[in-house]
Amino acid sequence: MDSWTPFSQEKLNEIFKTQTKNPDRVHSRECSWLEFKESFGWNSLPRYMKTCVAYANTKGGYIVFGIGNNPHKLRGLKEKNLQAFENLDPEKISNYFNEHFAPEVHWDVQQYELGGNVYGLLYTHEADDKPVVCRKDAGKDLKEGDIYYRYRGRTERIKYPELRAILESKRETEQRLWMQHLAKIARIGVRETGIFDLKSGLVTGTGGTFLIDESLLSQLSFIKEGEFSEVKGKPALKLIGSVKPIGSIPLGGSRRQIVKIKGIRVGDIVLDFLNQVTVPEPQEYITQICFENTAFLPVYYYINAAGLDQGSTIGMLNAVVARSASKAKLIERISNGSTQRLALPSGSSLSARMKQKFAEQLLENSVDQTISGKDLEYCLQALRILSPEEIQMHADYLRELLRTWFNQHYSSAQGSLADNLRRAICWIDEALYFGGVQ
Repeated sequence: MDSWTPFSQEKLNEIFKTQTKNPDRVHSRECSWLEFKESFGWNSLPRYMKTCVAYANTKGGYIVFGIGNNPHKLRGLKEKNLQAFENLDPEKISNYFNEHFAPEVHWDVQQYELGGNVYGLLYTHEADDKPVVCRKDAGKDLKEGDIYYRYRGRTERIKYPELRAILESKRETEQRLWMQHLAKIARIGVRETGIFDLKSGLVTGTGGTFLIDESLLSQLSFIKEGEFSEVKGKPALKLIGSVKPIGSIPLGGSRRQIVKIKGIRVGDIVLDFLNQVTVPEPQEYITQICFENTAFLPVYYYINAAGLDQGSTIGMLNAVVARSASKAKLIERISNGSTQRLALPSGSSLSARMKQKFAEQLLENSVDQTISGKDLEYCLQALRILSPEEIQMHADYLRELLRTWFNQHYSSAQGSLADNLRRAICWIDEALYFGGVQ
């Protein structure tokens, strides 16, 4: 087991990425590491476990509860299903795994809130010791002696090529471990080497044997390297440090707790800024921009709310693991203090005239909120002509306009309109909050 977390923001974004044309449906498809379930219930536990063990025998994977099977709609867990998942007893799942499968299966669970809906995620890690075999029947889903494997979007009994590959890998691992042990023995010397049986507590060597009491085995945190010294003709192991209990160790894997987190998306970042919401963890809003398709989202409002300065914000962003280009662009924006303000247009072209007209209407609080298309783009560009002082004087009115237009147009906006909306919102953010980030 390593320290990798299956519920990183990047992975959650990948799973819950929505379709452009159907924002209520996820873009992801069921595959070798992902399966969707619309509901959750204890009666279906054998079926869930079958899929989990199939993941354990491949590369690990997720079951996501609350997403429709076909199409993959974001429904969320409701009423009894939600209550059942929230009351999920991790110990019960561990006991079920241990009763029906061997070797041990490692898993994690999480509750994820997104867009007002709650989803459950059950992740199974790739097994350290494959294959994991079913040891007991459970209804018609689990059969003693079966080995389950994940094939693309299906869970099936393992086929010969995959089983052979697992057994070959197991043999190669055993050979590698033997070579490592033999190399250590050769370095230390055969006569000076003993063997410590971790299960029985018996230590054997050419100079004799001794037993570590079984009651101490589960309490050993670690034993630093010792040395054998001859005392009255008998070998004695010198332990450096003391043996202290480290607490009870649950059988069959450590106990899991349901972690509950709230998902943040573009709509949350924009609307919470426009609505001036006091968010509990503004740092999460800042780092989420690194995972979006654009870095042109309000950020200074959240930097101020978090009490950060420029240097600490950049340091925090540098620590974010994200493959999106938005991370580098956001750091560049903050580092350079780049602005989304536009210069006052000159000349008599249609574009210049329209921007000047809308700039005047913005300062008079008289813009028609129903404008759309090219007129809306001119108006958004005109907003970016206004000075910080003018923005501050008309902040409430401008935020209301942008909130209306974002709700009406952003989800279906194409190309330049979506970009103009984002940049206008960014300019409001800069004009009101950039001065507090030094």
